[in-house]
Amino acid sequence: MILLHRTIEFLLYPPGNLLLFLLLGLLFYKYRKIRITLAFVAVTQLLLFSLPVVSNALMASLENQYPPQKTLWKQQTAQAIVVLGGGRNDRAIEYGGITVSSAEMDRLRYAALLHRKTGAPILLTGGDPIESGISEAQLMQQVLKDELGVSARWIEGNSHTTWENAVYSDKMLQADGIETAWLVTHAWHMPRSMQVFEGRSVKYLAASHSYGAGSWDKLWFKWMPQASALGTSNVALHEWLGYLWYKIK
Repeated sequence: MILLHRTIEFLLYPPGNLLLFLLLGLLFYKYRKIRITLAFVAVTQLLLFSLPVVSNALMASLENQYPPQKTLWKQQTAQAIVVLGGGRNDRAIEYGGITVSSAEMDRLRYAALLHRKTGAPILLTGGDPIESGISEAQLMQQVLKDELGVSARWIEGNSHTTWENAVYSDKMLQADGIETAWLVTHAWHMPRSMQVFEGRSVKYLAASHSYGAGSWDKLWFKWMPQASALGTSNVALHEWLGYLWYKIK
């Protein structure tokens, strides 16, 4: 199912959706006005999402929902720390062939900081959607211990989506009598994460990090198409689409 979901996702966002516009163009090849309109829409949306002024605004619409908090541990307390999986690197030859992604490393780093400041135990959640034999949670466990010197108390390695992260993690924490927990993930991922973690047995508190993940937009560069801006737009579009899907679900 993860492969099907990814395929649909890549076809919905630029540049992958250009294939859909091409197919539509072939279906209506006898209708010149429709072909021209489809071509115009395809090129225009690709151009717009490649502009930093657009991509950064999309990213800010997510990050601003849970503003950054300096010294979070001084403002609120929690009994546990939940770290959401953020991808893996299956071609990390220098690390033995497989390790956590850079995004996942960012989350582990902030979780380790919260742990050192408060002593709150850590739960790692993330499954193995590609059936590699090792879950994201296990990979995070290794890196957290070997590189950051922190041990995790709970390992949840069966979830494949943020929704499942919430369901399975909540059950584990509830079983151990945990009532409050920080939820650690990127600022742009927090709105969708809190959407599915709220209203469960445990009360989750946003512990966002890595703000300002947009593209370079100094001076006139904000109006210049950039490949990095297109990537930023895709991240934001993925989050908003996921948010709307969970709302319907």
